[in-house]
Amino acid sequence: MPSSPKCLSLLLINNQLSTEARAVLDRGKLDYVVDIAVKNELDLFLTWQSVPPLETHISTLYSNVRLFGPIIDSRTIGRQLGDGGWTGFHWSFFAALERFLRYGPVREKPHQREEGPPGLGISADLELTFPPNNVTFKHWMHRHNGFDRFPSRYSGEISETLSSYKPRPEWLCEYLHQRVIGLLSMGYHVSSFGMPLYDHIGTIQMLVDGRLQFEIDLSSHLAGRRFTDAGSMMGHLNHEDRETGFWKWKTETLLRREAQGFPVVRPSEDE
Repeated sequence: MPSSPKCLSLLLINNQLSTEARAVLDRGKLDYVVDIAVKNELDLFLTWQSVPPLETHISTLYSNVRLFGPIIDSRTIGRQLGDGGWTGFHWSFFAALERFLRYGPVREKPHQREEGPPGLGISADLELTFPPNNVTFKHWMHRHNGFDRFPSRYSGEISETLSSYKPRPEWLCEYLHQRVIGLLSMGYHVSSFGMPLYDHIGTIQMLVDGRLQFEIDLSSHLAGRRFTDAGSMMGHLNHEDRETGFWKWKTETLLRREAQGFPVVRPSEDE
């Protein structure tokens, strides 16, 4: 049956709207938004809130982190500790970021993806109360490191009541900032984790309730990165290959970042 004039007009309008929308998306910045809900400082739940066309390069990844539930209790955190490694649920943030850098907001694909810089905003649950002012970031870190299992040394009274409060969002922000800086050091244990960050990210901004707390310029970090010794860097390589492997990695990473349009700080003459 042939289309009626009214139906044809509607199809033409839809086609024009689609063409114009595609043109706007092609010209403008491409941003993704993901909501990360953290429950009881243990589980992460990711929900993609805005995913325009799937692309291999985007302008900004906005991650809105919301904290629900109390500070984790010492018994539970004891089951999160490793042998000298990082602790608890914090690694889940880096696992989520690494997966996004490789595959985007979809299931695993056969080819690695290249994405743009992320921004991280953190807020907290409104139902519980924050700890009093005498409870500090240091006390919170003692809990997550398992140190308050020894109350005589680590503020026993504070430890007993810590799980009756909700975590301050600035504490998680401070912790994640410290760990990102650690990954970017290309140290012995973390070099393989730092590489994808340098490959795909221009700048990381961390905000708490909309206020900027930290900004990490990866171009500057890469420019200032030097090889120190084989015992403390590039631990994913054989000992004899670490120095040459570092300089090869840095040279190739500078070229990749330049090709992707990231700002590049040129090496000094002594490199």
